[in-house]
Amino acid sequence: MRDLRGRGVCLIDVPGQLLHRRIISGSSGVITAPIRGVLFGLELIYGVGVRARNRYYDRFAAPTKIGVPVISVGNITTGGTGKTPFVIELIQRLDILGRSPAVVSRGYGSKGGAPNDETRLLGRHCPATPCVDDPDRIRGCETAHRRYGADVIVLDDAFQHRRIARDLDIVLIDATVPFGYGHLLPRGLLREPLRGLTRADVVVVTRCNHVSATALARIDDSLRSAAPGATLLHCDHSVIGFERTDGTPIADSPVGRRAIVFAGIGNPQAFVETVKMAGVDVVGTRFWRDHHRYRRSDIDALLTGRGFAPHDIMVTTEKDAVKLADIVGLDHANIVVVRAGIDFRDDGGTMLDDILERVVGHDEGDGQRQKPVDR
Repeated sequence: MRDLRGRGVCLIDVPGQLLHRRIISGSSGVITAPIRGVLFGLELIYGVGVRARNRYYDRFAAPTKIGVPVISVGNITTGGTGKTPFVIELIQRLDILGRSPAVVSRGYGSKGGAPNDETRLLGRHCPATPCVDDPDRIRGCETAHRRYGADVIVLDDAFQHRRIARDLDIVLIDATVPFGYGHLLPRGLLREPLRGLTRADVVVVTRCNHVSATALARIDDSLRSAAPGATLLHCDHSVIGFERTDGTPIADSPVGRRAIVFAGIGNPQAFVETVKMAGVDVVGTRFWRDHHRYRRSDIDALLTGRGFAPHDIMVTTEKDAVKLADIVGLDHANIVVVRAGIDFRDDGGTMLDDILERVVGHDEGDGQRQKPVDR
């Protein structure tokens, strides 16, 4: 499915995940109403399972303690919320506190035991930080602690993974799609009902600069109701640099140049907006599913430029760039990689540092620190 818009021809390809968003958001019109009805039925079934699982952990299950502080960074919706830049920021702040963190994830999207794209990106920016991909995250935490000497564990994408006791639960909310269109999967994007946010210690609204002040105020009101005990922080996502696919800075700024944006990420529309806000003239896009494994033919098709408006460069994400490095003989000269970072609003960065100090500070206890109380 393609949408032709803008001057010239701007192709916005819609693979499965984007078509799904158009259907559940209602932007595809009444013609897909029967599909939304079917998805609603599936949502009811999914919801029964989610509620039963949460009830089990709330009432019966005793989470496993790792022996060192555990910080979970997760989402309540599917799709990209800017989690990887946040984890990088978190690791850097833990380093400043003198800690030796490790990141443990399930390794979604990895093949043949190789690290997935998020792990490879973390390795590029935080080379001294061990990253352990293991479907058994308890085993992964034990590996990080015992083999690599980590004295704090960052659980990546783990808000719904309740087998492990955590000292701090951080949940990211994407301001552009904050509540998953108000429905559980697959009718919406919510992984669990919003009342699950009562487990969160910190809620961070990301991409605040992508929405209006009025929209952000409405999001804040909903979050204060859903998570009244959580610390609420806000951050902007913006471009902090442009690089080649090997991570080296580029000499000429792409600002003002015409670009084709391509990516295989969870929320590509938000990435396009970030690129536009940086001053790049986006004249076309090509998207794949999240964690797409690139083939040479994918990029060759883009390099030919057929079907796109005239353009000067191609622009992609750091997460995609680490996978492009696997393609032998690829001409990377025309590919610009956007390095994105986060900026906390107001005193959000200081507040986060204070929380981290209380959770992973100098207490020599058994690893289960007290959660922040003065929210």
